[in-house]
Amino acid sequence: MQIIDCVIYPFSIIVFYGNDKSLLSKKLKKYLFKEDIEYLKTIEFHRGKSIMFTSGQTLLWLKEEPNNPETLAILNHEIFHCVCFIMEKVGIKFSDDSDEAFAYLIEYVSKQIYKKLKKLWQ
Repeated sequence: MQIIDCVIYPFSIIVFYGNDKSLLSKKLKKYLFKEDIEYLKTIEFHRGKSIMFTSGQTLLWLKEEPNNPETLAILNHEIFHCVCFIMEKVGIKFSDDSDEAFAYLIEYVSKQIYKKLKKLWQ
């Protein structure tokens, strides 16, 4: 599990790889409200999922750690959702005037996650 502090926005993104909802629920107990963990148990999950909980915490959850073009594409897809959640929460709507803010946050989050994906660079 990885926690990414979004620095200039008052939110973080929790990144988790794996299918095991009970393990994920255990790990999230110190970050989420009990209601959020209960909600998590009801969510359908296939390849990836991004969720912003009532606490404002954002989860980026992938079935497996990215290690090929397909799973990296899923990761990028979910990063986009996480960034949209955060920007919406701070009141920034996507437009020609705000696209650079979205792009910079996507770049920052991607870089933080990619640094931990050492398998890709070995």
